[in-house]
Amino acid sequence: MMSTRPNPAACMFRSHYRQQLLRHPQHKPLPFLTPALYSYSTHSSIHAASLNAKPSSTASIALNPPSSTLPSPLSLPTSESNLSATKKLKFYYRTGRAYLTFYKTGIKATYQNWKHVRKIRPQIPSGQSADQALRDGLLSRAEYHLIRRTRSDLSRIPVFFVVFAICGEFTPLVVVFLGLSGAVPRTCHIPRQINGAREKSEARRRESFRQGTVSGEQTEDFGDVQTLPRPIMLHVGRSLGLYSPLWDRIGLMPTMLLPSRIQKTIDRINVDDLAIERGGGVRHLNDEELKLAAEERGVDILGRPTEELRSVLAKWIDARKRTSIIDLLSRRPSAWPRV
Repeated sequence: MMSTRPNPAACMFRSHYRQQLLRHPQHKPLPFLTPALYSYSTHSSIHAASLNAKPSSTASIALNPPSSTLPSPLSLPTSESNLSATKKLKFYYRTGRAYLTFYKTGIKATYQNWKHVRKIRPQIPSGQSADQALRDGLLSRAEYHLIRRTRSDLSRIPVFFVVFAICGEFTPLVVVFLGLSGAVPRTCHIPRQINGAREKSEARRRESFRQGTVSGEQTEDFGDVQTLPRPIMLHVGRSLGLYSPLWDRIGLMPTMLLPSRIQKTIDRINVDDLAIERGGGVRHLNDEELKLAAEERGVDILGRPTEELRSVLAKWIDARKRTSIIDLLSRRPSAWPRV
């Protein structure tokens, strides 16, 4: 008979979360973090879907944030050739309604995520950041990314409301062609917008590698971001999208801004690496979280099979035991050191 032993990381997280509920009994349990412990009813279609969704055998509830932190599926009407004027108008109307429903769902998801973040907040000691709480084991990776993504989405909603109020159903066109992804909550990113951003990011990364960086052996000795050579600093900034390509076009480089941005990114990756290892490893990340984790580490993901990405991310985690994040970001995965 096949073994049905539970995932040790998931058991540890359930035990930790049960203790948190005992400390704060006034807080309702979170359905997407504790599906095996509690039952929960809600009128929200978003979180009902999250509750009913069964994670794959390689996914851990301690590692993967709820699907409500990501865009919902976008269902658009299919277009036919040689449509009459009346049918074309109906097609455009249905398309506009589909986008309106999609954006409405995304905003609702952000609001629901914010409500759940409020319940998680008491787990973080006063004056402590979410990064430190994750490092101290007070938060799971799932909770940490829920907090981080919700905070980012909330900061974008005011500008997005203005754009949507002005452009209405034309918002997707404006966002894609004017490059306003930074003004749109993640929960409202359409597939074309996501793929376009990834294509541009990977093309920019390839160009940066073609220009060349300092060899990996030289990057290992830089413990302080402020002392990074200019070529490495600019390469890391381009590879991770830490500054706008406009700076490259006008021939000016934001070297005064980059060190702090690079340091924040390194700190975030450091704590995420720790959380992934603590949660049982890369094999427990679901497919979408795997892609996002690879992207955040400067790994190209377009056209690559899931298992290949999983192998590359596992290689990153292993290589981190021997070298620095800056060193890994300065090389292609094929040149990363092996443990």
